[in-house]
Amino acid sequence: MNLSKSTCRNFAIGGIVCAGISIVIGGALLDIVGFVIGFVALVSARKMNAATPTDAYVENAYKLAKIAVVVSLVAFIANMLTAVFLAPVLYDQASNIVAQSSSTF
Repeated sequence: MNLSKSTCRNFAIGGIVCAGISIVIGGALLDIVGFVIGFVALVSARKMNAATPTDAYVENAYKLAKIAVVVSLVAFIANMLTAVFLAPVLYDQASNIVAQSSSTF
């Protein structure tokens, strides 16, 4: 997929925004979306950077795309660790609620 300079930059910014929002709300799906659009921007920016290495706009898009991919991966790892550590607590809370509600009937 060959993107234009501005589309590539916009994809990279979109990946960063998706990862940032995902860290706040804790959604892994939004991390994956941010990673995919960041990776598409990274591949396109790498191709454009190889074709025109002196273009500052392409270099900026390439840097933003790398940041989008890294931030998305970090956010995904953080969300997965949160889910792993909170799962037992949530399971205990749910089982306590079920036990309390079954004893009232």
